Amino acid sequence: MVSQTVVLAAAAAALGLLIGGLIGHFGTPTISQEDKEKIRTMERLVADKWVTEEYLNKRIIDLVDPDKLRDNLNVSSEAGRGVVYVNFGRVEDFDKLEELGVNVSGCIAIARYGKIFRGNKLLHAQERGAKGMILFSDPGDVAQEGVADDDVYPYTWWLPGTGMQRGTTYMGSGDPLTPGWSSTANAYRLTMEDADLPKIPCQPIGYDDARVILEKMGGMAAPDEAWKGGLDGLAYNLGPELLDEYSGYTLHLDTHNTFQQYTSYNVIGTIKGEVEPDRYVLIGNHRDAWGFGASDPSSGTAQILETARVMGQLMADGWRPRRTLVFCSWGAEEYGLIGSTEWVEEHVEKLQERSVMYLNTDTCASGPILHVPGSPLLWDAITDITKMVPGVRQGPTVYDELKDYYTAMNKTSIEMTTLGSGSDYAPFSFYCGIPCLDLWFRRDKNKNEISIYPSYHTGYETFYMVDHNVDPGFRIHQGCSRLASLMLRFFADSALIPYSLEQLPKTIKEGIDSFKKNGKRDELIKIYENYGKFVL
Repeated sequence: MVSQTVVLAAAAAALGLLIGGLIGHFGTPTISQEDKEKIRTMERLVADKWVTEEYLNKRIIDLVDPDKLRDNLNVSSEAGRGVVYVNFGRVEDFDKLEELGVNVSGCIAIARYGKIFRGNKLLHAQERGAKGMILFSDPGDVAQEGVADDDVYPYTWWLPGTGMQRGTTYMGSGDPLTPGWSSTANAYRLTMEDADLPKIPCQPIGYDDARVILEKMGGMAAPDEAWKGGLDGLAYNLGPELLDEYSGYTLHLDTHNTFQQYTSYNVIGTIKGEVEPDRYVLIGNHRDAWGFGASDPSSGTAQILETARVMGQLMADGWRPRRTLVFCSWGAEEYGLIGSTEWVEEHVEKLQERSVMYLNTDTCASGPILHVPGSPLLWDAITDITKMVPGVRQGPTVYDELKDYYTAMNKTSIEMTTLGSGSDYAPFSFYCGIPCLDLWFRRDKNKNEISIYPSYHTGYETFYMVDHNVDPGFRIHQGCSRLASLMLRFFADSALIPYSLEQLPKTIKEGIDSFKKNGKRDELIKIYENYGKFVL
């Protein structure tokens, strides 16, 4: 250390002598401007700025803002005081945790998919004070025959542990910045702060990653078997504490979502009606997907293209429909039914005045069983059509296959159901009041009681999956296109629109009676009363 100091001192002295000599040499009236610049350069090179500009140190100390550091960390990485397992993330699940004394506030909640829409799960977590949410597909739902390599994709339709279901958590429909009106180029838009968007981050993961988290969780054990999934060897503890050996761990939820504005396109094609061109029979399907989207929505897209080709061939043979057929290819459905909702909002008056019915074919093929929820006005019509179409499995007709399915469930008749939300029929049905039908083939619940097909919205929803595991030979697709084509022509060509007029009031009465019988009517009225008071 001493020798280094001596060397440095000697070097400094030598440098000082050099500078002094230069000054002495150039310190005459004849010194040039070029020489003066060399001297200034040398002075800058040897100056100790730490000493000469010491004021900068205090300035730096004063400028560091802990609040801004906290904000930066909050944006880039959400950290919770623990992880709380919330089962399916339903209201009753959060109520159970509260009853057990498990506080969700300030935690990252982890829930399995199923039972309710993912957006409701996130909303419930947000309302209970959670800082973020993780969603995963549990093997009890998506890998019911085991998680070994030969039990999952590509050998079966079951999902491997790396499968991650993506999807919107937006609770509304359409552009969040233009709720209730069309999102045109010059439309008024809400600010991001005023838009009804989730306030906490959410990240989907596969069940392999979920195991890594859940196996470290301590706290109270799952209250009953209904809270346990299919991850072998896991207790499905509730948290938020971690097991003793992991007490020093902290879970960070880091998402990379961005808010951007894009132009999305709908593609609309028409076959003009010969007699009633101002009356519309519509069919629609969206194009966008979370990945390959071989079932959702591409199986529906494959069907609508084939249906259009069939209708075109009929026209080439001399046919023209009585009423106008409208073929709709929607954009941005997966972000909250944006394409269809905005189109309906823009053309709502014309659609209400002129539309006969809307047929939706989001996911034509995800299993072998026909499912056609819709307006009661269309129930008899689609039932009649199923009796005309050859079966997609072993039955003589689709109707016979459907009847056999319900018989196996100990049902005396085929059950027809009304529509919920979740696809592009929603704005037509609930905003316009147009009779709608949602046409698709889904899983066989007699064989697998699962929420939806295992590869739904994952990277494993591939053409290979559909071609080898869901619909080898494409008979389901064929049946779907047949049903769609016939249904369109039925409503486009019938002189009298074939509504089931007696079904609508009957179904409404049954619904009201059911609410009264099970006590849901009073609960519903209470919810709306509370909501009204909250708004006021």
